[in-house]
Amino acid sequence: MSKKYLIAFSIIIVQVVLIISGTAGAFALNQETEKTTKSSLALLEKSGKYIFNRYVAEFLGKESKSIRKEDPKIIEQQNYFDALHYDISLSFDMTGRTLSGDVILRANILNDNLNTIYMNFYDNMTVSSVMFVKVSTGSEISDLRTVEGFTDASYKRENNYIVITPTEKIKSGEEFLVRIIYNGKPKSVGFDSFSFKDLYGQTFAGSLSEPNYGPSWWPSKDLPDDKVTTTMHLTAPAGYQSVSNGKLIDVIQNSDSTSTYNWKSSYPIATYLVSIVSAKFAYWDDTYTSVDGTKQMPVVYYVFQRDSAKARVDWKETPEMITVFAKTFGEYPFIDEKYGMAQFGWTSGAMEHQTLTSMGYLLITGDGRYEHVIAHELAHHWWGDAVTLKDWKNIWLNEGFASYCEAVWEEYKRGKSAYLAYMKNMDFGYFSGTVFSPEGFIDNPSVYATIYQKGAWVLHMLRGVIGDDNFYKALRAYFEKYNYSNAETSDFIKVVEETSGQTLDWFFEQWVYKGTGRPKYEYSWKFENFQDQNNANAFTVRLQLKQVQTDWEVYKMPLKITVVTENGEKEFTVFNDQKDQAIQLTVDSKPKEIFIDKDGWVLKKVAKGKYE
Repeated sequence: MSKKYLIAFSIIIVQVVLIISGTAGAFALNQETEKTTKSSLALLEKSGKYIFNRYVAEFLGKESKSIRKEDPKIIEQQNYFDALHYDISLSFDMTGRTLSGDVILRANILNDNLNTIYMNFYDNMTVSSVMFVKVSTGSEISDLRTVEGFTDASYKRENNYIVITPTEKIKSGEEFLVRIIYNGKPKSVGFDSFSFKDLYGQTFAGSLSEPNYGPSWWPSKDLPDDKVTTTMHLTAPAGYQSVSNGKLIDVIQNSDSTSTYNWKSSYPIATYLVSIVSAKFAYWDDTYTSVDGTKQMPVVYYVFQRDSAKARVDWKETPEMITVFAKTFGEYPFIDEKYGMAQFGWTSGAMEHQTLTSMGYLLITGDGRYEHVIAHELAHHWWGDAVTLKDWKNIWLNEGFASYCEAVWEEYKRGKSAYLAYMKNMDFGYFSGTVFSPEGFIDNPSVYATIYQKGAWVLHMLRGVIGDDNFYKALRAYFEKYNYSNAETSDFIKVVEETSGQTLDWFFEQWVYKGTGRPKYEYSWKFENFQDQNNANAFTVRLQLKQVQTDWEVYKMPLKITVVTENGEKEFTVFNDQKDQAIQLTVDSKPKEIFIDKDGWVLKKVAKGKYE
């Protein structure tokens, strides 16, 4: 979700719009008025954290690579152990723009065949030491750095892995620690994995690792389905505030004019959500009270001094947003820690780092225009952070859900008609590829809108199919079942079917797994006058409805048909499951017009034809 450089980079925006929509013509065809065009472009500004920043980065010559291609044999080896905890110590040299790290992994062995430990780690960092030790399974160790018995382990670097040979035999059920000490200049890959930047007269450091670029600045088993707990120790020059996930334990003022901020994340977290920002911030906080009234949680804000006053305006509704989503989906999942937002080095993107969203500095305007960016990133704390995807094929479970929550917030604030309008503006007229497994969501920018906007439309249409009660019951059940763990699309479908009592394979097959387009309806109609059994005038409407799209034979959907008569409107619901369907309706006054899905519950195109 990003605000674009509308003047300086307008050419890039046009390119991005064309890529998202497939062709300029396809985009233009979906716009009926200048107002609609402007609103869709405004939504595009809010909705593309993966779009604009990537293109700006390439335009400025930064390195941007495709999503890491996993080697199944290495994944098999990595899945021989379960990562439990990372203790991460980082020191920042703001002048030299270098990073020194000391990371300890605690893991449990799942297979007797584990004889090589693969950890993801880019070769831009120089490793000075790798050590290994076994520890008692399940033992409570408050500080992994106090453990004795570490011995130097042999290792090699290859293909952005550090491959470690344990110093002693290990078997299933045992636990071990690996300690890696390193330093170097971070390598900015992907969206902006780690970088030192200059802004407003200061140098600061920040990270954004999604989907799998964390290993450019810290070593880990970097797979989203192996969630961990963390402790983070961040050392920077005095005057800097170094912020991260979880709860702030303490701040140590060191004798060398540096400060160390110690953070602890006790909730499971995926490695791509681990983050840091270190800068000279203004700070303030607010309070969120749990839905049941028993807990209070800090809502914290870290902003560059220059933008502090504006941010107080823009971010003031955050506690209310938390309340809305907590009442809708279930209690805020990290309530024993915090929710916060920290400005960082992106221009106008944002990222849902667990308990501390990173916000681009151009998103702070003082007029609240980006409230839906705030809603989107907050919603990720349910959809993405608490319930995390099993693999990146399921990215729509993160982004489609969070994009839909923008509309949920819109409905809460401004009503049902505003919700429907917001969803209509999420339809850019064309979506590329399938919602599921979208051909690599970094290196194929044409599918970004499919993940975000069409993913949101899937939920909107599902709500229309199963009804509000079943829809929200399903979302709450899905959140409750997979909170603090991982899920995939089939898991979500199963919960929805169990909750609604409906079989919905037909729905997800056409909208998520295989379908790449939308129904294109052609309709025509005529009416006949007759007298009903009470000798009152009545009218039979004969409606011909055809689907003429080529990407999918028949999109099966319930459709609301609105007949406008001399005495008002009458609405009917029909289940359209044929390519050419004859529909007969009865009204009590002369028909004047017919609308297909007037309120917009189906992603579609509609054209009026001639009755045959």
